[in-house]
Amino acid sequence: MKKLISTILILCFCLGIYSCSKKDEVDLEESTSTDNSTTTDTTAPTVTSVSTTADNQSIVSLTDNITVTFSEAMDTTYVTTSTSDTNCAGTIRVSSDNFSNCVRMSSEPVSSNSNKTFTLDPNDNLTFGLTYLTRVTTGVKDTAGNALSSQYETTNGFTTAESISISSSASDNSSVGIGSTYLYQVDTGGTYSDSVTYSLSNAPDNMTISSSGLVTWTPDNASDIKTHDNITITLTTASGYVLTESYDLTVTGTCVSGNVLSIWSGDQRTSTDSTKLLGNIIAYTDNSSSVKTATQNYGYITPSERLTHGPTLSATTGNVFFYNQYDNITHTYLFWMFGKTGAEFSNPNKNYVNLDVFVSKNESQDSNPVDDDPGETDNISQSQSATTGLYTSSYTGRYGYGSKKSDGAVIGPFSGTNYRIFVDLGGTSTIDNSSTLTLGNLDSFKYHSKDGTSFPLGAVDNFTVGYNTTITCE
Repeated sequence: MKKLISTILILCFCLGIYSCSKKDEVDLEESTSTDNSTTTDTTAPTVTSVSTTADNQSIVSLTDNITVTFSEAMDTTYVTTSTSDTNCAGTIRVSSDNFSNCVRMSSEPVSSNSNKTFTLDPNDNLTFGLTYLTRVTTGVKDTAGNALSSQYETTNGFTTAESISISSSASDNSSVGIGSTYLYQVDTGGTYSDSVTYSLSNAPDNMTISSSGLVTWTPDNASDIKTHDNITITLTTASGYVLTESYDLTVTGTCVSGNVLSIWSGDQRTSTDSTKLLGNIIAYTDNSSSVKTATQNYGYITPSERLTHGPTLSATTGNVFFYNQYDNITHTYLFWMFGKTGAEFSNPNKNYVNLDVFVSKNESQDSNPVDDDPGETDNISQSQSATTGLYTSSYTGRYGYGSKKSDGAVIGPFSGTNYRIFVDLGGTSTIDNSSTLTLGNLDSFKYHSKDGTSFPLGAVDNFTVGYNTTITCE
């Protein structure tokens, strides 16, 4: 009996050991096996921000771009916009009329920030004063293929504003001499819609501003010689945005009565380019105690002139000035003189000057009352308009003079306020098509003014002279 019990116990013990061994094997297998299960991304992306270049959601520039940022990397093939027209196409849209029309973009959205951020660049400037909303449709997808769970749209959007500014400074040109022409070009910077209109307030009489912002004025009265305070320029954009600039302008000098003539480079007979203005001069006059006609004032006595009222002549420049009688300021004459009595030169021993002169819009019938030597100054053509009554003329001047002698001529009279005299000094004559126009050994033409000032034209090949105003010193 004891043997039987012992045998049973031994069997039970062996079975227990086997059972434990198998469990350990199973546990070991489970612990060393590979977990092949994966987690699927099912989270929908969201829009985290919509901003402009300036990151200012209330008022932005007309040139700003729009940036949309997502919560995760997006599949760029599903991030699109309208690039061909203003139809609301693509998955990102920008509109100012509740998406009836959308802003046309210059290209598809440009990605950055690991494909989380996309920038839209409008094909043209945005329109001033409008509020733009941005919409992101459920067509966008992240890299796992998850679409936006619902359409996104900005609540308030952004509103566009002008960014115009005045980039020039009137204080850089704060004085002008009596009888001189004041010019100030208003320059603008920034971006703004359509055109700009300009206006002046608190400005001196006869000061003007052009449609392009050029302020022009020639002070012509003794009362102008002072500081003119708080001249104000107003700029108004087509959308109604207003900008102003105020400054002071001082008129200097001593008043000298007379006609003021302006000189421009180039041919300014049909229209005047203010940027070509070289300067102003005042016409010389005689007086009650020394009355001289234009011919008498030239004072030709062979072989040289004997000038009464005019500048001190130079032998090295072509001397040019205007003249009128003190009691007849409406009729002005143009004088030009080369060489100087008694002034010697030797290289060459004779100087030759060839020029062409063209007159337009003259109220008087001009001629050449002084021709230093016969045949040197010729009136080639002249006509009078049947409509306006104004005269148009052309002259050739072909001069040769020796050392210690002079040459020159007078043409006129010129009257009215619109006449122009074009003097051509370079190239081949357009009148005879053969003569070479030249000043010979002269440095340049030099313009002289009654107030004692003068200025040379330097290398200017041609120039135009015209009436500007009349200075009154009473």
